[in-house]
Amino acid sequence: PPTRLTTIAAKDDALFKSNSIQGSAITVYASNGAPTNVIMRWAKVDSAASGGQDVWNMFYASNTLATGAETMWTNLGQDYTFKGDGTLLNDVPSVTIPNLTVNGVNVGEVQLNHGKAGITQFNDVNGTVSTSTMMQNGYGAGEFVSVAINDSGRVTATYTNGERIDMAQVVTAEFNAINKLKRLDGGVFSSTSESGEAILDLSGSGVMGGALEASNTDISDEFTKLIVTQQAYAAGTRIVSAADKMLQEALNMIR
Repeated sequence: PPTRLTTIAAKDDALFKSNSIQGSAITVYASNGAPTNVIMRWAKVDSAASGGQDVWNMFYASNTLATGAETMWTNLGQDYTFKGDGTLLNDVPSVTIPNLTVNGVNVGEVQLNHGKAGITQFNDVNGTVSTSTMMQNGYGAGEFVSVAINDSGRVTATYTNGERIDMAQVVTAEFNAINKLKRLDGGVFSSTSESGEAILDLSGSGVMGGALEASNTDISDEFTKLIVTQQAYAAGTRIVSAADKMLQEALNMIR
């Protein structure tokens, strides 16, 4: 098996596969949402049977289309040393791939979080690596579906890939003396020296997602407009009525 090799060339692919075991494949996503399949293999670089320790390295297929001396497999560069009971001797909570590139698609920095005691070495009847639990925080490309405001006052957008993103935060303001605010046109209020300055609140308290807001219409202003409109309508009808009577009298005179 390869010993501490950082890369495996395409011409050595068959030899490498015969001296390594198949690992799991994961799907990662580039910054533009493009999915990329990452194939893993595990190679033993030292063995307790030969007087050393059971040390494994993880490789990933960086270029499945490589030929000849071109690099096909890349070593993550992390030793996984196991004890006799199958647990890790060295603590490896996570491994960072600084510049993951697969088949020419640059994904960027990817972190594999194993967690505490997340990797063990036990016998497998198939001689392969199995994954019991896998959680990813990446998403494929998606289209905008809807937007909503939750009870925390956050404006959240939902996409077809299941991702939810907080787009904005609703900020509320309180005053020490709300009755001392200055009323302006259009149902707007302004702070005064008696009301004090606005106390901004980012917690979203008072915001109820999906609820209808109580009316903030200026009733007195709307009633004034209604009375003016009604009086104008009444005056217009009287003018029409007077003109109709004058026309009727003129017709009677002709007769």
